[in-house]
Amino acid sequence: MIAEKNRQIKKESFIQSRQMELHSKLQELFKKEGKATLEKVKKVILEEKIECKEIQRALKYFLSYREKGFLVRPTLISLGSKAVGGDIEAIAEIATPLVLMSGGMDIHDDIIDNQKKQNSRFTVFGKFDKDVALLVGDALLFKGLISWYKLLDKISMQKFIQITLLLEKAFFELGDGQAQEVSLKGKINVSPEHYLQIVRKKAADIEALFHIGALIGNASQSEIKALSNYGRCIGMLWILGDDVVDMFNPNELKRRIKHGCLPLPLFYAMENPKIKSRLRRILLKTRITKKDAKTILEMTIKFAGFKKTKSVMQNLVLEALETIKHFKNAEDLKLLVEDYQNFIEQM
Repeated sequence: MIAEKNRQIKKESFIQSRQMELHSKLQELFKKEGKATLEKVKKVILEEKIECKEIQRALKYFLSYREKGFLVRPTLISLGSKAVGGDIEAIAEIATPLVLMSGGMDIHDDIIDNQKKQNSRFTVFGKFDKDVALLVGDALLFKGLISWYKLLDKISMQKFIQITLLLEKAFFELGDGQAQEVSLKGKINVSPEHYLQIVRKKAADIEALFHIGALIGNASQSEIKALSNYGRCIGMLWILGDDVVDMFNPNELKRRIKHGCLPLPLFYAMENPKIKSRLRRILLKTRITKKDAKTILEMTIKFAGFKKTKSVMQNLVLEALETIKHFKNAEDLKLLVEDYQNFIEQM
């Protein structure tokens, strides 16, 4: 009994620190591949002459707390291009408007999800009021769109049209997934299969980044298909990884129960008739306590919620590795997958 408890404590400690301990090789990779885009994003945002001090402060704060996040998208585009031996010189130009637009959408998502903190830091919505957050999100979206059309001076018309159509499809699929997720607020009778369909839609933007990288690298159709599929798997792994982490964070779990969508492990646990009614009583309470969150976690562990989630994630890892096995320059792509292999092993 004591040994089991110690194992559980060790597991909880690992899971809770997951978001704070990105593998050192990945940190180096993101910094190396995304640095040029980060500097360009900062320049584009700070060059705007805005008289409203509150908006100025909010934009500067956004740059500070999201700095690491700005490195991810250009890195994924770069990895997609490098995998097919492509040139990466134009990536900062292409990634900058994408980072700006995605940043605006992320702020709007925080408002929708009532997410005032992320990784123990306040979001723009959490630090400033809702109106300021909306305006900052709008500003980033418009700045991103304007920057996007300036790309016509940097890349061919054919590639510009290809990438624009690709982004249109990806953003609409992502938006559809987010809208479906919003419709699940407060719902507890949701099948894991339905939730996974939504997760797949929400991974559309990550798929698109690898697809863009492949296009920049002049990849063949089979290479584009493989990298796109790989990106979809990575996107889903990131989302499901957050689901697992949130289960071990009482405050985040409470927020998701009241203002968001339940995590996948909990949907799996709810399938068990032995505990469904008890879980239902807790989830429908007016006020969820930390003790309730702990009870939910323990029941989810006991009744295979994490075991089934682990199986889904393992299959995604295998699929991702299978899609890139024929690429010669796949070491960095494998690194992204290995990060999740290590995570899954601890579940």
